[in-house]
Amino acid sequence: MDEAKLYWTIVVGVLSAGWVVIAFIRDRISESVNRTSAMVNRLMEGDMLTIEHPEIQKYISQNAHRGVDYFRNESVLGEELFYKAKTAVYRQLNLFDEMLSTSSRTSRGYSFLKPPALIEISDWETYIRVKLRHPLYRSILIHERKLFGASLRDFWDKYKREIESSPVDPFIW
Repeated sequence: MDEAKLYWTIVVGVLSAGWVVIAFIRDRISESVNRTSAMVNRLMEGDMLTIEHPEIQKYISQNAHRGVDYFRNESVLGEELFYKAKTAVYRQLNLFDEMLSTSSRTSRGYSFLKPPALIEISDWETYIRVKLRHPLYRSILIHERKLFGASLRDFWDKYKREIESSPVDPFIW
């Protein structure tokens, strides 16, 4: 009789431990989805800014062919749209910094102690590299890089050559 109790105690213990592991994995996946969803929502909020103010989008698109130095020229300081566009770009760069920072804390090896990773981070990195092709983004990252975290600065350093050598498409902003 004691052997039967021991056997069932072990079986229940193993099943309980398995259930805890499954619940933990499910919760981590759910946290990843929630974390990624929060980033997408923040990105959509930024998009709403350009929907509500299409002149910002127009300014960014029309100036896609400009050089990086154009956005450091004093002549742009008289353009109201420059400030709106720069504010929108700052906002997006801060979001990119947060995304990359979150990714850097979660993607280096697997650990139960780390926060859950963002979903499809490689796709996000591609998106970021495309956005950084615009000369206004590059101007800010070249001249004001200290305003951003190490994750964005490291990302910029890693992909700078690729980003600068890629053609700028004025229709993707």
